[in-house]
Amino acid sequence: MPIFAGSIAYAPMPEGWQGTADEFLQQSGQLATIFISGNFLTGFYYPTGTTPPPTLPTSDQGPVVINGQWYFWDPVSGQYLPQTQSVKPARNFCRNAIYQLQQTGPTFTLASGVTNTYDMCLCRATVSNVLAIASDTGPLSSPDTDFCSSSIRYTVGPTLVPTLAATDIFAHEHLIEGVDVSPIRGQTLALSFSVWVNQPGNYSAYITNNGRDMSYVFPFTISTANQWARIKINNVPAFPTSNGTWSFSEGNTGLYLGVVMGVGGQYKTSAPNTWVSGFFAGTTANSNMLTVLNNQMKISGVKFEASATSTYLSVEPFENDYFGCIRYYFTTFNYQSLTAGFPFIMQSQSNNNAFGSMLFERRMAKVPTVVPYGWVSHAAGNVTNISTNADVATATLPSTQKGCGGSIATTGTKGDTFACLFTADARLG
Repeated sequence: MPIFAGSIAYAPMPEGWQGTADEFLQQSGQLATIFISGNFLTGFYYPTGTTPPPTLPTSDQGPVVINGQWYFWDPVSGQYLPQTQSVKPARNFCRNAIYQLQQTGPTFTLASGVTNTYDMCLCRATVSNVLAIASDTGPLSSPDTDFCSSSIRYTVGPTLVPTLAATDIFAHEHLIEGVDVSPIRGQTLALSFSVWVNQPGNYSAYITNNGRDMSYVFPFTISTANQWARIKINNVPAFPTSNGTWSFSEGNTGLYLGVVMGVGGQYKTSAPNTWVSGFFAGTTANSNMLTVLNNQMKISGVKFEASATSTYLSVEPFENDYFGCIRYYFTTFNYQSLTAGFPFIMQSQSNNNAFGSMLFERRMAKVPTVVPYGWVSHAAGNVTNISTNADVATATLPSTQKGCGGSIATTGTKGDTFACLFTADARLG
């Protein structure tokens, strides 16, 4: 065995190796060529004629070579495959999959209707004050996922819905832009997510298109309370684009991925696990978790992929999620408190007129609505004349997908400086 400076980390030996630790080291020196990357053992080579014949491990042990053929662990099939067999990495098409980014505040109670909640998701609730939203921790790392540092938590109350009307629906939805899912048309798909509930029962998830006129409903059962479960919806047939209204364009929602907490008869299908015409979200077996005060559901780790089976979820660092999400929502300040940020400056080049400009950190998905907030008052729809500390009503600032700026009408004289904070909202919905 060659001698290396520093320490060498031995991985567990694959199946086929027998004997004591001494024999292990002897076999390592006599029969195996060890590949070193830095201080870590990255693979074993078994030469022809090794006795007993080595067998491939049944769990991920790192790369292995037998008789000159490299084998790599394939998480999709759960086995080692030869290097010559193509294994396609499964990309996650969900941005902000563990809900690290919150643009609407850490805790709030939902009104009725459709409410934008965290970045890239919304909630549908047909009755107000039934669901409250807050941030929570996510599931620990597992064979299915990295550690998810955060989750979105729904809590029932103060209003309860003991009997659901036919038109009632209470559902969390994750949004995917049409241009993101355009490349996977025609492919078999999989959706997976982690869910925690304090009330065991029958629940459902769904996939629906831009027009909400084609749906795929998947029922699932939670048998253990207060424990994270990984839900996997495998072998979803390709988008049936010959039916319904689909959008695969920039700046528009392409898909809604939903998880249901309560659903009325209008939105229940008798044909789960298949694409059906119309907007459906559940089945007749769905539990209603809105009957008990403080019932909770947490959701995290959403993954949508072009794969027949759900694969391992690798969690993006915060910076990656943030960079992806500011394509849809950009703010220069923490507008939950309206007390911090940097000014957007406008200079008055003539009486009663001011000009300013700023580039966005990233080109947005579509032309956003840019709302200025007074520099002193923090009131929406205002810019502030710094010379007089007086707000000037300005509903929105001119904008493009690349930035905001231009001339606005003011009350002031040439040379005055105007300042504001702003948000630029190009959310999907």
